[in-house]
Amino acid sequence: MSPAPDLLIRGARIHTMDHDRPAAGAVAVRGGTIVAVGDDADVVPLAGRRTEVIDGRGLTVTPGLVDSHQHPVLALSNAQGVDLTGIEDLDALRGALRSHCADLPADAWVIGYGTEYTAFSPRTPRREDIDEAVGGRPALLSMIDAHNALMSSEGLRRAGITGPMEFSDRSSIDVDGDQRPTGYLCEMSAVFLAREAIPAMDVETSARELRRVLAEQNALGLTGLHILDLVPRTVEVLELLDRHGELPVRVLLAPWALPGQVPDTLETVRELQSRSGYLWRTAAVKFLLDGTIDGGAAWLHHPDCQGEGERPLWRDPEGYRKAVRAVAGLGLPSFTHAIGDQAVTYALDTYGQVGRPALGRHRIEHAELVRDEDVPRFAELDVVASMQPTHMDWTLPDLSDNWSARVGAGRHARAWRYGDIVAAGGRVALGSDWPVAAFDPRPVMAGARLRRPAGDRERGAVGSSPSLTPAQALAGYTRWAAYGTGEEESAGVVREGARADLTVFAGDPLTTGADELPDLPVALTIVDGRVVHRGAGQG
Repeated sequence: MSPAPDLLIRGARIHTMDHDRPAAGAVAVRGGTIVAVGDDADVVPLAGRRTEVIDGRGLTVTPGLVDSHQHPVLALSNAQGVDLTGIEDLDALRGALRSHCADLPADAWVIGYGTEYTAFSPRTPRREDIDEAVGGRPALLSMIDAHNALMSSEGLRRAGITGPMEFSDRSSIDVDGDQRPTGYLCEMSAVFLAREAIPAMDVETSARELRRVLAEQNALGLTGLHILDLVPRTVEVLELLDRHGELPVRVLLAPWALPGQVPDTLETVRELQSRSGYLWRTAAVKFLLDGTIDGGAAWLHHPDCQGEGERPLWRDPEGYRKAVRAVAGLGLPSFTHAIGDQAVTYALDTYGQVGRPALGRHRIEHAELVRDEDVPRFAELDVVASMQPTHMDWTLPDLSDNWSARVGAGRHARAWRYGDIVAAGGRVALGSDWPVAAFDPRPVMAGARLRRPAGDRERGAVGSSPSLTPAQALAGYTRWAAYGTGEEESAGVVREGARADLTVFAGDPLTTGADELPDLPVALTIVDGRVVHRGAGQG
């Protein structure tokens, strides 16, 4: 006779996401594995004296929710910074900075995030815009898309940025007519250079802060996340938490390979493939093929309305293609940041040439603009679209926002086509891109169903692509997330033999209205068979 399960939920509504048995009422877990799924009459008799039996009446069990796109260690610096999201007036921005600086030491770094382009419109941000407001302190303000940034004069001095610089990609230091830096940093290589001047948290502090943030994510139902970067200390922090049994989520790491760093990154990935821990592993490589629409660096088939967006981030895009092939040689998929429609086309062409990797599937991250002819290719090439519906929250129906103004009305209808991709047989993994947007999965799923912010009933939907159904939105956080990493047999479903990662809602996410979904309580979150979050009334 098999040992009794450690945990059993009875009398619940279970959305298994398993086509062979889509619904059940009870589930049993032993160790990190689901050992029984079925009706109460089938599962409850398996309980032993030490089995924790949970009364699931009124509860809904789903596979554990997985955020397919996050940057959590990178986000830790924001905890000491100021949120500038939604401030679209320069005087108001300066006021927020002055308030934040009121209690800071005179030489402290000022960190801001979510900085709106519209606060400086119609021109490019300049260091003079913020120098007085930060009191002459070193400052780094990340723009809303997190791809560009603004530094103060003292920040530039400490970073050693005195003029234009050459990068291996098309990142750049904006300069004035005298070749002096304006403070505006264009794209990731330039921003990373600036970040090197900011004193870093030590590993122990980073681990403590990450553990706190991950507990918040557990409380919102998240059981896993995909980290699409390799900022300093990421591996050390994951190893420390995992070694002490304090990693409360399952982590898939996809280190990014920037142009000029591909050989070193691939060597790191080879080493990390054999260095994975119990709850984290390296399973893909991230590429950035272009920048963002807001910053004028998305790679478009036709220039944006300001005449920008005609080039990829890679100086030689053929180098990207060779790098994807090299990653496939390691047996791994590539996750490519491709926002503009030309970038999406090129990434799909590349994946078609390289073929499917041995493990998992290639993905395209963001895919904000997709041409009609490319929509069915996601299914045809078995490529997963990894998308973030809450990024649409900054896109206004009257097209007055920066993103829409750059895209123009003609292309606006081809924005965020996750509904079209699914209708054509493709799969869409959902995520937040935190810290660009909040990591709560409930507003993300609601946004996928509404194509507008949940709760803003007066606001029109963005674009003409269909919304996702409630079941499709849930699949984006479960079955399709697992499919994109080649784990569809062991994850993303409630099935015997699958991982015991479960999210338990105090209500049904499939019947709860999309506008009410962000308030649906999470009763329990279970990772690897261990309860990592208990909501009110759950003991």
